[in-house]
This record gives sequence, C-alpha cells and structure tokens, in this order.
Amino acid sequence: MSEETNDPPPILKRKDYGFGKDGRNIVVKANFFEVNTISKFEEFFKYNIEINSTDNIEKEVESEVKRERSDYEKNIRRKVLKKISLKKFQDIIFAYDGGSTLYTTKNLEFNELNDAKPIEIVVEELQNTKYDVTISRSDAVIKLTQLKEYIKGEKFKWDFFSDEAFNVLNSLIHKIGAESQSYTQSGKSSIYNKELKKIIKGGIELWPGWFSAVRPGQGSLFINVNPTFSAFYQSSNLDDFLLQCFQPKYRNLPNEFNNFEMKRINKVLRGLLVRLQHLEPMQPERRIRKLLTTKQAARFKYKPKKDSNETPLGGYFNDKKEKYYKDNNQPRKSTKFFVELMSNEDIKIAWPIEFCKIIEGQRYSNRKLTGTQQGEIILAAKRRPSLNESETIKGAKEILQLQNDPIGIGMKVLPNLTTVDARVLESTDIKYAGKTMKPINGQWNLKNMRFVESGERLEFWHVISFEQNRWMPENEAINFIENLARQCEQQGMNIAKVTRNMPAFQYLQYRGHESVKKAYNDAVKKLNRPPQMILFIIPGEKSPINTELYETIKRVMDTDVGCLSQCVSVDSKRNFRSPQYCANLSMKMNLKLGGVNSNLPEENLRLPNGDEVLFLGADVTHPKDKTGRSICAVVGSLDNQAARYVTKYRDQERSGREEILKIDEMIKEILEEYCEYQQKKKNIKKNEIVLPLSIIMYRDGVSESQFERVLKFELPKIKEACDKFRQGYKPKVIFSVVGKRHHTRIYPINPQNGNEADRNGNCLVGTVVDKKITHPTLNDFYLQSHYANQGTARPSHYTILHDDIKLTVDQFQSLSNTLCYNFQRATSSVSIPSPTYYAHVACTRAKMYLITPNKAQKGSPPKLLKLSEKLKKYPMYFM
Repeated sequence: MSEETNDPPPILKRKDYGFGKDGRNIVVKANFFEVNTISKFEEFFKYNIEINSTDNIEKEVESEVKRERSDYEKNIRRKVLKKISLKKFQDIIFAYDGGSTLYTTKNLEFNELNDAKPIEIVVEELQNTKYDVTISRSDAVIKLTQLKEYIKGEKFKWDFFSDEAFNVLNSLIHKIGAESQSYTQSGKSSIYNKELKKIIKGGIELWPGWFSAVRPGQGSLFINVNPTFSAFYQSSNLDDFLLQCFQPKYRNLPNEFNNFEMKRINKVLRGLLVRLQHLEPMQPERRIRKLLTTKQAARFKYKPKKDSNETPLGGYFNDKKEKYYKDNNQPRKSTKFFVELMSNEDIKIAWPIEFCKIIEGQRYSNRKLTGTQQGEIILAAKRRPSLNESETIKGAKEILQLQNDPIGIGMKVLPNLTTVDARVLESTDIKYAGKTMKPINGQWNLKNMRFVESGERLEFWHVISFEQNRWMPENEAINFIENLARQCEQQGMNIAKVTRNMPAFQYLQYRGHESVKKAYNDAVKKLNRPPQMILFIIPGEKSPINTELYETIKRVMDTDVGCLSQCVSVDSKRNFRSPQYCANLSMKMNLKLGGVNSNLPEENLRLPNGDEVLFLGADVTHPKDKTGRSICAVVGSLDNQAARYVTKYRDQERSGREEILKIDEMIKEILEEYCEYQQKKKNIKKNEIVLPLSIIMYRDGVSESQFERVLKFELPKIKEACDKFRQGYKPKVIFSVVGKRHHTRIYPINPQNGNEADRNGNCLVGTVVDKKITHPTLNDFYLQSHYANQGTARPSHYTILHDDIKLTVDQFQSLSNTLCYNFQRATSSVSIPSPTYYAHVACTRAKMYLITPNKAQKGSPPKLLKLSEKLKKYPMYFM
C-alpha cells in the first residue's frame, strides 16, 4: 500500500449527524463576537513585499534563530510600511501580515505582472535607518465573498482552513493594535501591552495581551478574542540581565561561569538583538552568537580605525568603560565578559557585555523558562472567569476597537459575547475495590478507598537522595518512607513492611548519568539482587539541575539499567506527612508495578452493539532546532475498562508535518500486546486470536490546516497495520482529533447559579457546546470535562474526521466525556480523554531518550535510545 492514498477522505458533514441532545440544557457565553457585515469590499489585491535595512545583518543568521526572533523584525517592518503608506498609499486601505504579503483594496496600478516598485525610505523613530522596500504584483485576487458560502455549511474543501481570505481579515483586525506605540504584536494573532508589564525573576517580564482571530461558525463569521500573556526580555544592559539570571547565587558576576552555566546562558542569548552602546550616535543593532569565556575573548583583537593597530579587547575597552560609567553617572563594576556577535563580515566581532543593551519587545521562548519562572507566569496568568470575561470585552472594544470599524472596511461586529446553547453531560461512576462512587464536579477522594488491583508485590526497593543532608535530613526521609509504605498498603498495594534495611536509604552527589548508574549499582549490592523500583529525592524546581537530573534519571533507568523509578521533589517535603500526598504517590507506584487503581463501568466503554473497543491515543512533539528529531508516541488500551495501556514511540525527521510516519508499525505492535493480554486474561489458547471489532483513535497535536494530510496518511496506515497483523482483519475505525491549543472559552450566564457554574465561576464539568460557534460543515464540539482549581477553564475541541462505526453525536460525546474520568494517576476528571493524555505523557518521556551527538560526531542526527527489555513487563512504566 502506498504511503498516501490519492483519493481524498470522505468528509463527515454535520448535517448528516445533527446536534447532540443528551444532558441538561443550558445557555452559555463564548468569547466570540459575531460579525454581521464582513466588508464593503468584496476583493483585495495581493502584492509581494520585501523590506530590508540597508545595514542588513540578517543574511548569515541561522533560520531557526530568525524564526524564533522574527516578531521583532515584523514589528519593525510594520513601522516602515506605515511610514510608506502615509506617502504612497493615500486613500488605499491595506493589510500587512508582517512578512512578505501586502493586501490592498485598490490596485496599485502595476502595468505588468512582474513589475516591481523599489522604494528607499528613512525612518526617524528607528534611528534614521534606511530601508529598501520592493513591492511587486501578484496575480492573486482574494475574494471575501467565498467566506459567505463556507459559513452556510453546504460547500467544503480541505483548503478551507488555509483560505487566504482569513489571512486578510486577521491582518486587518490586528492593524490598529499592531501600529500603536503602546502595543507590540507577537506571533500571527496576539497583541501585547508593554505598559502593563510585570517583572519576573531572571531578567524577563510578563506582558499581558489579547489574542484575536476570525473563525467560521454556524451561518456566521466570528472574531475569537481571549486575554493572553507572554514573556519578554527586559530591556536592560547585558551584564544586569546575566546577574538577574543567577540571583541569588551571585551578588556580582563571577570572573568565569562553569560549563553548565555557560550552556544555559548561551541557550538564552543566542540570536538576541542588542544595541551596541558607546558607539555614539549610531548605536547599531546586532545579534548575539554566544557569550565568550575569558580564554576565547583573549583571541579577539580590536581595530578602531582602518589605519590603526590591533589591540587586545580588554585593554582597549577598559578605559572606555570607565569613561562611559563616569559620563553617564553609573557606579558599576566592570567584568571581563564579551559576547561574539553575528556578522556578515569575514572577521569575527566581540563586544563587552556592559556595552550591549537588550532591545525591547523580544519574546522569550517558553522552552527557556525555568520552573520558577513558569510558576510565576502561571500564577499571574490565572484569572477568575469573571475577570477573564471582562478583559475579553475590554480587548475587543478598547484595543482592537472591533465595534468601531477603525480600518474603514465596513465591518460590523456585535458588541457582546455570543450566547450559545449548551448541555451538561452526566459524570460516570468510579469503581474501586468493593466501592462505587459518584464524582462531584469532576472530583473524588481516595480516603477509605482501595485500588481495584495491586501491581506486583513491592519487596525490593531503594531510596536515593540527590539533595544534601541539610535540606533533606535522614530522619525526615526515613519517616517519609514509612508514611509512604503505610499509605500504599492502606490503598491496597501489595507492599512489604518497612524494616531497618528495606528499603535502604543513601545520599549521592549528582555528577551526570554515571551518578544514576551508581545509584542503581549500589542498590543491587545492598539488596543482593536488582531492585524493582528506586525512589529518588531530587532538588526543588529552583535548583538549576532539577530538570537535567530528572531527565537523566528517567533516561538511564528506562533505557540503560531497566528499572522502575519514582522521583520526589524536595519542594514537596512539607507534604511528606500528608496521607493525601502519599496516596497520590501510591497511585503512580501501583500503575508502574502493573496495577489498576480504578475502573469505569464496563457498559460505559462498550459500543451500543456490545463490541469491545481498542482505544488509541497519539501525539507528536517537535524540536525547536532544525537538527532535532520529532518524537511520536502511540498508546493502546489492553483491557475492557481502558485502564491499562501500552505505549510505543519512534523518532522521525523534523519536517513541519504532523503525520506519524511509522504509525502502522506501532499499531501492529500494540495489537500483538493487546492479544497477549486478552488471551492471558480470558485464559484462552495462544493460537486463538482475540481482536477488537472497533478501534477509536483520539489524535492529539494536529492543527486544522493539517487535518487532511494526517487523516489521508494515518487512517490507511491504521487499516494496513490491522491487515498485516491478521489478513482480512478489518475493524471499524473512528479517527478523531482532540485539541487544546485554541483560545475558545465558555462562561456561565449566571456565575452565582449552582446549576450553571462551579464555585470558581467556571461552567460546570461536563458542559458541551456543538452549536453556533462550531464548524459550519465538520462534526466538531467543545467539551469542558475537568474542574479548574484556579483560573478560567479551557474546554477541549473534538473533531470527528472519520467514522466507520456510525456512533451518534450523543454516543461519541458521552464516550469521550467518560474517558476523561479514567486517567489512572488522578482523582479528578481530566481535560482530554485518557488515551490522548497518556500519549502526551509518553511523548514527553520519550523525548528524554534523545541523545545529542558530541562535538566529535558533529553533523550526526540525535539518537533515540530504546526502552530496556526489562521494562517491557511494566506497560505503564512512564506514569
């Protein structure tokens, strides 16, 4: 079978399925503003535009750096175009996407298609920088009238999701905010207010903003508006920034950073734009390549003028620094640090960090945030639903000015949030050993509950503390171990009594992966046999080694020595005596050892005809750099309660595509383990194949623009895997996509009414919306299946792309809601179905197995380590 079929997959149309009816009817508000009139202009002309500084330093910049730092350049180009428009585009309404595309309401009167209009312009507010601008005509004319056809729901093509008419409208609605002096546009759809920024530890600041995008709905267009936050670099001198990165460790910058610190610094600084001070009056902008060690900096020379001699960097700049500090009344301590700058010139350029000022408005990548910074941002961004709703309205009215038609295209937008018919689905029962309980608002308690099934008896285990004795005293650690073992037993785990020597406890100092191997080998010596599990006590999130240590433990234990591991942060020390904390930990341990914590009623997981189902979850995570590898994970249920799962993972070349290239191999392996488990469970012969008659896939991580490609590739691969496993095996398949990366929020009409809202003011758990704001053609819905302890709850977005089983809308919505109650390490319903959640967890875990080549192997791709054979008997090892 070919990798892709040429025939497009059939489109499941909503009109063939209708809307759901089950549940209690309510009305909610959504953060969508309805567009009554799209535009008085029926078409826009498209032009290609290039905007480059005559002092262009971007030619040699790596593509991944350009991509990560592109927002700042886009905003510069917007300022340049605004200056041009005042002279060249009078009486013409235009929209600009910040890149290479310009849309206008009038033809710019090009005679020929290949004509180009070169313009040179000086922008005073950008330090009188000269820019070369070239505008050339495209043969495309964007017609807005086709949007009216789309929203009727009668016609649909897969390229609907990437229709350029949406790009035109989105560029127009962002224009007012993007051109304002008080706001900065970042990404395609978000505008941030720098005047309301909040300082965060480590040299970054949090800017509040608003996301906005035009979305199709049932018979109408809507503008989706949602408050958002993003981290930006503080506009400070580089020496101040580095000092903030390492506070409170350093009161003053050291003479040299260690290797770990240098690696962390250069990850943060690479590609960062700085303004070179001391070169008055120009102060040019340059990008940082890396921070230099003193040894590296000693190799650089400085030549102030063409006819002057080269002098050592330190000697030349020391006097300049002292004079600069004195002239600017800045009592500062000089350092020996220099940064190497990116340059088009053949010679390498280095500059003292004291003379580098970070330029405002550069976004700080989320992947560079420390645990502490992430915690601060999450806390600041958690707004109660009522506040989030009022900020949404403020963003629409005051920032985007949607109701005022500020661009002048004749767009008419209703001023209030859209009201939508919704329903509240019932929660499922949760079954423990001998007891059944009904969740309240998606939550329940483990008190007096025993697990459905204990995993392997835990007799031989070991405890290692990578935290120092003064932070984790031995007596406290031993008390914790005793409390944990006692609680595990109370929850129904089969665990041996804690004795003086079992489990053994020891301190180790972390010195890379060899320290983890030593921990395992020490455990083997003390136990006179391999341990079943090692519990690691590791430094808290504020520690610079927290993430590296955790990932090293998982990588070595999972792929090298083949032993179960459980990590506990010293941050949790205050909870070590808490029965609830120990009970939560026991859930993870029992799962890893092969147990089952809770079950759902089996009838809720079977299809109406009684067929057993194999539930699949799949996810892909992509690297940020071009040399990295994408990680794919597929999980499959083994039992009829969808409580036990097996996971398979692969890596593949980073291509920007979302398809899982080896999904057929992974599903074939899942089917093999499914049959083995079912044969053993039902006590039937090995040659009797027990196969599910239906497969339901909950696919994560697929954007709407990739729906067609993923469906067209993966659906045939799933069916091919079934046929390869057993010729003629043709199960019925549902292929659905679950999305969390969206900005849809729903709010109760009466937040004080307990029949509409929970105590935090969010909609009730189980609220489902499949009308008005959903897709005009496809069968999709929003389901809020979880309780949000803080902030505004985000519903998940489900789209059914293929259905051989022919479930009704109500049946699929109910099934999806039920699966959200079966995430085995939680005592609450979760926001996405458990197979999708497990796939995400497995993907994150497998990413830790990627080994980057050393310098001697430069150019070689990263290597993905295989799971140890010893862990194959523990399918839920990754929990």
